[in-house]
Amino acid sequence: MHFAFAITEYFPFGGAQRDFFAVVTAIADRGHEISIITTGWQGEKDSNWKLFLLEQKTQTNHGRLQELSNYVISLKQQHHFDAVVGFTRMTGLDIYFAADNSFTATRYKGLKWLLPRYRTYANIERTLFENSDLKTFFLTEKQFNQYRTCFNLNPDQSVILPVCVDKSFQYSEQKWQQARQWRKLESTDLNRIVLLFVAADFKTKGLDRIISALQQLDSNKQAKFSLWIVGDGKDKKYKAKLERLPQIEYKFWGGQAELSQFYLAADYLIHPARKEAAGMVIAEALAARLPIYITDICGYSFLVDDDDESVILDENVVVAELADALQAIAMKSSIPSRGMGSPQISYGSRAKICADQIEVWCGQ
Repeated sequence: MHFAFAITEYFPFGGAQRDFFAVVTAIADRGHEISIITTGWQGEKDSNWKLFLLEQKTQTNHGRLQELSNYVISLKQQHHFDAVVGFTRMTGLDIYFAADNSFTATRYKGLKWLLPRYRTYANIERTLFENSDLKTFFLTEKQFNQYRTCFNLNPDQSVILPVCVDKSFQYSEQKWQQARQWRKLESTDLNRIVLLFVAADFKTKGLDRIISALQQLDSNKQAKFSLWIVGDGKDKKYKAKLERLPQIEYKFWGGQAELSQFYLAADYLIHPARKEAAGMVIAEALAARLPIYITDICGYSFLVDDDDESVILDENVVVAELADALQAIAMKSSIPSRGMGSPQISYGSRAKICADQIEVWCGQ
């Protein structure tokens, strides 16, 4: 069969991009023909995958998404794809992997419907779900219910994916000890508490909120922390802010293909996201039994209920609550070596689950 996979832009370390690449690879490994539809590609690509790269002329984000949607429809008319699978909401999809929450339910409110960009995003989403044959992967039951408040979803054409991470993230005493040895090689002060932040989009996932919370601590308490930032986001302004906090040791690691050692080496994951449909970093960290501090808007926040060392922060007062939490951590005589994790996490390939279902939906 011939499958086309569409995404706004591919880069190696984004959450949706990781899912995209894994599912495409799983489908390709089964012998299917692969086409990619996108506006940009960074990183390696199988030479057998055909790339349809749209050169965009529009300057606005909503205009570019409309262009890409039109491009998908045009390509469907020219080529005999058995299905187009999208990881960004756009028109013309046969299967949608809902990497984001519903725009209509969460953003299209009040006077915003008057703005062209909001109308464009809402119209694209509405047109997508007007397709009665659309098949959809959802990340959580909460997300499924959110979309269902706005659109007439067929439960038989919807799959809520389990919380599933690769077994490499699963905690073991041996892997934890190895990661701690690696941490000793990378740290200049072994007595500091390592706070870990993992994201491709630093602003959306709240790096500025972490820095603001650290700014509220006195210098003695700031000196208790190291901040490790993993991801290839734009870091210039964050470095400038951290340079004004000389007591805090920090390091920007860039994008990393192997994350498990970071989860095992750190003391806490801090993820005060502004927007997070699920949060694979949350599941991966808890699989490594790393205590986490996250906002209540995160789709996977329900996993935190299983871990006594982890905390859900109120989105409305997140900086104040995080500052209080860091103050309390800094005053502890000792910190927990590990949390309890969550029994709701399974170990295996989410990409395989998706590939199996795509083949079923397409009559394979």
